[in-house]
Amino acid sequence: MRTSARLGLLSLLLVAACASPARITGRWVMLTSGAPVAVGQADQPAHGGPLHLIPGSPAPGACLPAADYDRAFGATCPHESEGDAPGSDASVRWYCHGRLTVRVRFEPCERRDRLRVAEIAVSTLEL
Repeated sequence: MRTSARLGLLSLLLVAACASPARITGRWVMLTSGAPVAVGQADQPAHGGPLHLIPGSPAPGACLPAADYDRAFGATCPHESEGDAPGSDASVRWYCHGRLTVRVRFEPCERRDRLRVAEIAVSTLEL
């Protein structure tokens, strides 16, 4: 076998060996199957049923500090214009991870330092 073919096969094997299955268990998620939206860490998916959050996660519709969302989803990212509406940066955040973009629109809560998830949009980068 040629050296380049061996290196190609070795690279393919390494990629296959390092690949891990996708998972959500124990990760921070937003669940939108019901109203209001729930946020927290996901429990183990089971039998194709609705996802549930682990005990201790915020209740559906919970009001959380903006920093909690950023801590869970990572830093916000540059994004297309929202039309420069006044206050749009306070009510919409964009989170990007590789090819995935998540736009989250928030509603203010009774406590001014807290937000509630109102809408979620998910997009993947086109190839």
